[in-house]
Amino acid sequence: MEAATQNNPLIDTAITLSTHYLPFLTPLSILIGITCLVTQIFLRLLLDKRIIFPQKWHGPWNDLPGFTAHQMIALPLMCILSYYGIRDWFLDDNKEVGNGTSYDRVFGTTNLSDVPLAIGSGAILIWDTPTSLLVPELQDTLMLCHHVGMFLVAATMSGAFSGGKFIGYYYACYYFGVIEISSIPLSYVDVFHPKYKYYFEWLNDEKNANRRLMKVVNGLNEVCRIVFAILFLIFRGVYFPYVTFKGTIPDLWYAYHDETKSVPDGVPMWTGYFLICFVSLFALLQCYWGTLILRQIYKMVVPSSSDKKKKKSS
Repeated sequence: MEAATQNNPLIDTAITLSTHYLPFLTPLSILIGITCLVTQIFLRLLLDKRIIFPQKWHGPWNDLPGFTAHQMIALPLMCILSYYGIRDWFLDDNKEVGNGTSYDRVFGTTNLSDVPLAIGSGAILIWDTPTSLLVPELQDTLMLCHHVGMFLVAATMSGAFSGGKFIGYYYACYYFGVIEISSIPLSYVDVFHPKYKYYFEWLNDEKNANRRLMKVVNGLNEVCRIVFAILFLIFRGVYFPYVTFKGTIPDLWYAYHDETKSVPDGVPMWTGYFLICFVSLFALLQCYWGTLILRQIYKMVVPSSSDKKKKKSS
């Protein structure tokens, strides 16, 4: 073990940081966070047209290098989270083994090598939050609060405030896995949002030399918009509140107030109330975002009065 540590300085650094400087993060979460941050810096420099990027390949990715680098990292992370979520939430035949009671589902399992929780805590704290603060295109107050809230929930579930005892691990693969399925098409669609001017203009530029490629990119964008809306409404707009209010919150409440078993040593009562409050807020936020998507669908299906007048006049 000692030799392995010496041959892996990055792992050694992660263990040192977790032990002495960031005790609320596991070594795995620190390792993932550092990897994402280093990759962000590398891609940001690589895409900077003032440094080494070849002139013939210049495009909107060079005008928005920080944002592009972020999306290039976010997409594979969303795929990884979705994989673990689908595998552990829907396909694990042994998921219910040893999880027959609320107490078991909340306090029954501690897994320091859990990847989704490591991404939810380490990647968000070390990479995503600083990047969102420093990259102008990513500066959004609501999303920043959302990310901070996700980190606090992930850190609490990972035992950051309970002596390393995981809380609600049974539901971790849903909150940090299944719900990210809709984020896969979103990470593509988001690139061509009008607020990212250079990408939007590049996609819709009639003078672009390669219009055939632009049609393919635009067609894929339209498909991803539809897929995103469907997946979001299913897994976040409907299923998220269902899991939260029918499963997570009752389990947290009963586990922390179980008359036959006491709360594990080192687990403060406020962690239960904190998780109940935050998952409730997140559930309401998903419902709110879901209504916004439904409004957009309604506008597409049912033309407004102004659109009807335009058609009549034409």
